[in-house]
Amino acid sequence: MNDEQVGFNLADLRKLCKSYMDYTRTYMDRKEVRRINRQRSSSDNFVFQFSSDVVDFSSQYGSDISISYTASNVTGRPSKFPNYGDFPQSYVMRSYGPWRDLAPSRKCPIMPQNAGRIRSEDYIILSFTIPVIPVVISIFETFTPGSVVRISGKVIDLPETMAWRLLWEGLPQNCNGTKHSRLFAPKLNHIKELVKEICIEFNHSQLDYYTELDAVSMGGILKYPEDGELDVMSIPMVTHTSSGYVGDNDEEQNQELLLNVRVPSMASNIPMSTSLDPFMKLIKNIEELENEWRKVPAIDYTLQLPNESLMQIFSYLDLKSLRLCMRVCKRFNNICTDGYFYRELNLKPYWCSFSYSMLISLEPYCDRMTKLDLSWCGITKGILTIPFNLFLKRCGRNLTNLRLDCCEFVNDTTLIAINLFCIYLKELSLRSCTSISFELICPPQSLTEMERMDFYRTNINRDYLSFYITDMPKLKHINLGSCKRIQCMDHVAHELSIWNKQLVSVDFWKSYTLSPTGLRYLTALKQLEEIDLGWCLAMSIPGDSLLDLVKSCPRLKKIIVVSLRGVCDRDLLAFADYCPLLEQIDLVGLRAITVDACSKFLQKCKNLKLIDVNFCENIKEDDVNDWRLKYPNVCIQFTTSDHSNVYHY
Repeated sequence: MNDEQVGFNLADLRKLCKSYMDYTRTYMDRKEVRRINRQRSSSDNFVFQFSSDVVDFSSQYGSDISISYTASNVTGRPSKFPNYGDFPQSYVMRSYGPWRDLAPSRKCPIMPQNAGRIRSEDYIILSFTIPVIPVVISIFETFTPGSVVRISGKVIDLPETMAWRLLWEGLPQNCNGTKHSRLFAPKLNHIKELVKEICIEFNHSQLDYYTELDAVSMGGILKYPEDGELDVMSIPMVTHTSSGYVGDNDEEQNQELLLNVRVPSMASNIPMSTSLDPFMKLIKNIEELENEWRKVPAIDYTLQLPNESLMQIFSYLDLKSLRLCMRVCKRFNNICTDGYFYRELNLKPYWCSFSYSMLISLEPYCDRMTKLDLSWCGITKGILTIPFNLFLKRCGRNLTNLRLDCCEFVNDTTLIAINLFCIYLKELSLRSCTSISFELICPPQSLTEMERMDFYRTNINRDYLSFYITDMPKLKHINLGSCKRIQCMDHVAHELSIWNKQLVSVDFWKSYTLSPTGLRYLTALKQLEEIDLGWCLAMSIPGDSLLDLVKSCPRLKKIIVVSLRGVCDRDLLAFADYCPLLEQIDLVGLRAITVDACSKFLQKCKNLKLIDVNFCENIKEDDVNDWRLKYPNVCIQFTTSDHSNVYHY
């Protein structure tokens, strides 16, 4: 007899009965509980503070030499909250919505089943002055809220690989109808250790526009109660609800709300009774059913499946589940240790516990590994540079894709190891690897198969970059955004036009040394489908460089020209005339374009999916509303001058 025959899960029913009995025995009048809690004072033990420093982050809309839209803006007390709108004094990340995954430069997922139900795209690590046992963490969201998916706390005085504790996680929220700021304070998992740093992870897939954070606060206690019970109701300022929204400051309402939360959920809907006899009889019946169930002979149906079928089933498992299956039996162990399952490894979801021992435990099965993603795995400092370089020597000979985003252990010697041992690489991502000085020049040995390079926010210089560019004739995607040490981006553009004729996407985000001269060099790239010229301020001079580019690159699908003051109606209409495949265009801050030109542009671009006209002075709200009615399949982003967002999707 099984659960299906009985009609319910026996174990769950047993828990329900016992929960009700415990609840009945310990039940007391709620008014008495409220009176007792009011008498307890925890103010001296409670600390409320705002973040004092940014330890690390994955991306930012601003640059390291600016203060607008940078990660440092999230420290200290809120400067704009509760105002709602787009403020340069906030922290903004680089993406929103599904647009990055729809662009020509999109990356193919590595071991997607390992990402889990909740996928993180960005993170920021914040530190606080006083270590506390966290009780409430509040995130001040001033624009397009809903992207926070996970909060972790780092316990002090523990090894880095064992210090992180999960405090909260949840799916990204669709708050696109919300036109006001939000104080997000989810109910945390209670821990007993002191925390000084927290990591907030984000997923922007549900957002209609960039999310903006003004501040982050943490409230907690300095010492855990001696009786081992944390009395949440007696701690001030703890007003989180199950939906994640902070309620008002009405003490009576908050105490009533928290009191309701403390009632055992399994018993709260069961009517009260003074007699426990019916439940004792029910538990006895459950035990009889369990005894009858045990008499049914166990049949292992997996013995009837061939190994090929089991391998197909196991291929859908994440790495942790795969390792657990190895312990089931010898047959499962033999199947799960096959190198077939380790051709792609994505350890990014395990960043909070990543260590060298984890990597070494996988090494015996990595002889056929071709793709490796260790992004964020440097946060815990669980691996040093030399051991990782030796791992590449032993297991990197077949690698085609290597992602090391935000890894502090990656330095110049790692680049040398990659050049020597990973000769078949097609993708190398070093986003925000700030530990690389790019001073030990080791020319690539034979990286002729390289197709994608990502140097976003690194210290790469022109000389080092030249070694890569001239040795990679098959290069298709390169990201040079926020590379502040490249003194002459025009020279880089010239070399790209000579050596990398197959280039599909190039990102010059905030490359202040790229001028119209460098843009003209790029007219030689006939396969170009995506170009990011956002905040390339030297491009603001009016001229024909953009016109020449779009005439020469008819396959362009995505164009970003944020804050290029020299872009005018002529350029916009040229985009429509010469780029029939155009899908996404970002025109934020262009003061010279007019309503008539935008109307003609929308009429001509039949494949257009996204246009951003935020802060375009000549564009009015009425014009945008008319366009939205006429072109319902186009996402038109628009913000009025008074910071009240009226974007549309």
